[in-house]
Amino acid sequence: MKKRGRSEHKVNMQARYLAFLLGILASFSLLVYGLYNLQIVNGESYAASAGTQSNKTIVLKGTRGMITDAEGVILAKSEKIYNVTFQRDNSQSSASQYKEFTEAIIETIDIIKRYGGELSVTFPIQRDEETGEWVFNFGSGISEEATATRMSQWRSNHYLTARSYPTAEDCLNRLKRRYQMADDIDEMLMLEVMAVYSEMQMNIFNSLPIVIAKDIAFSAVGEIEGRSVLLPGIGIEVGEKRIYPRSTLASQIIGYTGKIQNMESYRNEYRPAGYALNDEIGLDGIEKSQENWLTACISERQGSRVMERDNNGKLTRQISYTEPQDGNNVKLTIIASYQQRAERAIQENVEWIRDQQEEKMQDGDWLEINKEKINIRDWEEDPVRLAEKGVLIVMDVKTGKLLAMAQYPTYDLNAMVAGGEAAREIVADPRGLLMNYAIQTRAEPGSTFKMVTGLAALTNGVITPTTEISDGGKFMKYTRNEAEAPTCWTNHPENHKDQNIVRGLTNSCNYFFYTLGSYLYGDDGSDRLYKYAAQMGLTSKTGIELNGELRSIVGNQTNLYDPTVSLSQQVTDTPIIVANAIKTHIRNFASSYGITYDDNRLNVCIKQLMDMAINTGSDYWVLEAQKIFMQELNMTRNMVYMSALMSDLWNYLNTIKWGGSLEIQMAIGQSITLVTPVAEVRYAAALVDGNVWNLSIVDSITSPDGELLSQRTPQLFGQLENVEEFLPYIKEGMKGVVDETGTARKFFSGRAIQSQIWAKTGTSQITVGKIKIDIENNAWFVCLTPYDDPQLALVSYIPNGYSGGYSSIAARDWIEWWMTEQNKVVSDISLTAGNELTP
Repeated sequence: MKKRGRSEHKVNMQARYLAFLLGILASFSLLVYGLYNLQIVNGESYAASAGTQSNKTIVLKGTRGMITDAEGVILAKSEKIYNVTFQRDNSQSSASQYKEFTEAIIETIDIIKRYGGELSVTFPIQRDEETGEWVFNFGSGISEEATATRMSQWRSNHYLTARSYPTAEDCLNRLKRRYQMADDIDEMLMLEVMAVYSEMQMNIFNSLPIVIAKDIAFSAVGEIEGRSVLLPGIGIEVGEKRIYPRSTLASQIIGYTGKIQNMESYRNEYRPAGYALNDEIGLDGIEKSQENWLTACISERQGSRVMERDNNGKLTRQISYTEPQDGNNVKLTIIASYQQRAERAIQENVEWIRDQQEEKMQDGDWLEINKEKINIRDWEEDPVRLAEKGVLIVMDVKTGKLLAMAQYPTYDLNAMVAGGEAAREIVADPRGLLMNYAIQTRAEPGSTFKMVTGLAALTNGVITPTTEISDGGKFMKYTRNEAEAPTCWTNHPENHKDQNIVRGLTNSCNYFFYTLGSYLYGDDGSDRLYKYAAQMGLTSKTGIELNGELRSIVGNQTNLYDPTVSLSQQVTDTPIIVANAIKTHIRNFASSYGITYDDNRLNVCIKQLMDMAINTGSDYWVLEAQKIFMQELNMTRNMVYMSALMSDLWNYLNTIKWGGSLEIQMAIGQSITLVTPVAEVRYAAALVDGNVWNLSIVDSITSPDGELLSQRTPQLFGQLENVEEFLPYIKEGMKGVVDETGTARKFFSGRAIQSQIWAKTGTSQITVGKIKIDIENNAWFVCLTPYDDPQLALVSYIPNGYSGGYSSIAARDWIEWWMTEQNKVVSDISLTAGNELTP
């Protein structure tokens, strides 16, 4: 039995050895097959794949396109500059290598500064000015979420976990040791060196050098290049700098470029188009609105250089090259000489008005007349507002092209691109230098709106050109309270007898246009005046190729208060002001009963009250309001019958109800009507022939080679119907404004251009601290020229410009200059032959 057992055991062992040998043989066969498949069958494919993985494609970008005026004067261009770069990769991380890099960076910083340059990189750890402690600073004005994202990315790229290095000082000390900095290194220099390393770490996986200093002097380039062997990681590259040759000219039109401002817009808009995060884009003006034409950063214009990369990640040789395309050039409609003279004219006008205002404030008679207002006003909370800015627009009446759109003050575009203290001063200027006043400010047009009212009345047949209306003093049609009744601006109604459309415009008689407004409104509350203003383009954007244009507002019920939308969606602030007043009123009333209401409950109640006021006749307001108070606030019957609750409420609700009293104010360019200067100039141009143009400030787009890619053609917004027979009367009335009897006569009397223009002044009152003081009025002036064959429409608008006539000076001076230029004669000059000058 033992013998047989040993025999069976031996057989089993032999079987196991045999199985083991067969397993080894099978594994070896699979290995041989795999090697054969790898090297013989798929060798070429894998070799090609390996080659691809060892290559680096570098994206190349051309130069941003130019912006020129209508005559080819360059307003914006890009120039080549020299930048200092730094590069290291993760394989270069030994102590000795860091020591060499740090020494090279320190020496390079010294060279850059000796030639007047500075670093363009910053370090996100700084000393707190108040505590002196080291803190993180990833930028101001960004959300907590964005700050956390930047912090996380920075820590990850620098291998500094929050657990091991929780504070900014911990991170700073670790990096100082890592980068082999001396213990006694100057603190500012230390932060500059760390800024270079930090920028490199944030871009370490791009295998590309980073820019550490931009636009350095050529002498610095020579010194750095001459010491390149001793400056490991440091290099020089040719970069691009945006230049604005005319500096401040048309700054609010041209705009400026800069870095992409936030990650959300980069992810959603720019990255899909091919932009890199550090690419520059247009941030304002034409630079922004025409970005797609100007940029060289979008995918279809990019080139590439395919480079071979060794095992250490270094780029060794070029494999292929695709040339990038430059951005396209944008030609504007404005003419640089027109723009320059317009900017000078509006500046001089604003400064002249301010001098008049300051002189007036010292005048004894003026002080006596305004004594009561001066004593009531809180001057600390509401300081006096004097002229300090303005806009002058010149438009071609036959095409809608803007030839000048001047603003005062302007700012230096080159300073905005460069950044630094000068840029911060521009941004912080209380006058809002970055705002384009022509498209981003709205104001009551005052009497410049009267041509709308006049044409509406004429074309709707409520008057004829010979209809006469005399100033009756107080206009009582929509009020029983004489103290509240509107009157004309003159204190002598007898001077405005027998006003027809011509004399009404020349004298700017408010009473005449109140009457026209009441005729148009009628007994049924017609919106004919609003509709006519809409036809003249005053309720629509103008189509100008600039971002941020505001839409003008003309008064009607929907614009005053629209019950179909929430308070936050209303066109003006009036509904919110009224709602807050009602809320305060209800709380004060309820407090006398020891009752308080939460905000949400009050908001629901107030919205119902305001909606009811629009949908119900005023005779039923009290009854309906009582129902709402009882239902929404559980007020008792005794409470809702109290006059203390209802009388003030009626007045508040009446503020948001459109009616005849507001219609006649709109007829003279007031109420809630607010227009932009560009809408005003478009409307003025329509007085020539009834054509309402879409405005344009871009003439054409050309390729870098000069090929015309896009030519903008004039586009009509609309045409005024049945105006041909009435426009001559409007023109005659406006002509009288600058004649010896008009509201602007003293600014044009005796001047050669007096017979060459027709115009209208506009003065709109503003309320500051519940007080209206004349020197703070807004000033408008619109005009057309020449008289017989109008070519140009001009609008001057000066906030707090005192009087409409005062703002005419800018337009007057510009037209005088323009006519002089038009009349210049170019004649042949006989030149002496060169040899006749030889002794």
